[in-house]
Amino acid sequence: MNKPVLCFLSLVFIAASAISADAKEIVITIKPLHSLVQGVMGETGEAKLLIEGATTPHGFALRPSHMNLLQASDAIFFIDEGFETFLETALSVAPAELQAIPVVETADLPLLDRREGGAWDSHEHEAHSEKEDQSHHPIDDHDHLDKNLHVWLDTDNARLIVTAVTRELSDLYPENKAAYEENAHVLFGRLDLLDAEIAQKLQAVKDMPFVVLHDAYPYFERKYGLNGVGTITIEPNSPASIKDLRDIRRKIEELGAVCIFREPQFNGRLVRTAAEGSAARTGTLDPIGADIPAGPDHYFLMMSALAENFVACASN
Repeated sequence: MNKPVLCFLSLVFIAASAISADAKEIVITIKPLHSLVQGVMGETGEAKLLIEGATTPHGFALRPSHMNLLQASDAIFFIDEGFETFLETALSVAPAELQAIPVVETADLPLLDRREGGAWDSHEHEAHSEKEDQSHHPIDDHDHLDKNLHVWLDTDNARLIVTAVTRELSDLYPENKAAYEENAHVLFGRLDLLDAEIAQKLQAVKDMPFVVLHDAYPYFERKYGLNGVGTITIEPNSPASIKDLRDIRRKIEELGAVCIFREPQFNGRLVRTAAEGSAARTGTLDPIGADIPAGPDHYFLMMSALAENFVACASN
């Protein structure tokens, strides 16, 4: 990272040092994770959300107000530095007291390999769909660039995250330990119900071949046995190559892909281009739940909406 940027961020933190020491916060990067953390915190406090509205972690840039929020915080929960890449410099100049808690590492989450853009080979898809192949790699470093980090889209991972968050918050605020544990117990019950509801909704469309804008859903696919066959691009802000589009169109035709899913935060042109000349319908999936209000119910509403949108596209 260049020196001017580091100097600027350091000055921002110094300028914010006048904030009262007792004005501490818990900060969370994305809405689904914020929902789970707030669910554990309950009425003991209010977690602050860093990425608000329809903004996604892809291309997100910290502003001075965000830096001030970090300065005034006890801890920040995030997915992984390989996912929220914008945190790298900020954390390098943050106060030593700020606890940076990546849930991928803290919860020891099983990670799936990152798949290439374009049509996926059948053996590659099967390897990512079988429950017994959970790619348990020891987390012995912080370089997860070859892993898919959309880990929250598996409710099994959500349970592991809740357990880790409960432990971390109890270490930070031991006076609230009993409340955190009680709230976590409630969350586990809600996750059980959510699992059953989603599985029931998706039962009729489990075999439906579909294509997505970018590979954000392998954990959701694996959990519920869905049949994703390809992605239009690796990064949603990057254009797909002509070869990728040609491969996707061939895969759509060969496997009879029923749906091609866009994401509301990104231009839908690529999805429309990929669907041209095919019988595939277009639908919308949102792995962040940008339009769903932040809060303890967000995670459950976002996951339910994913299942409903799968069914809606298949039924149109």
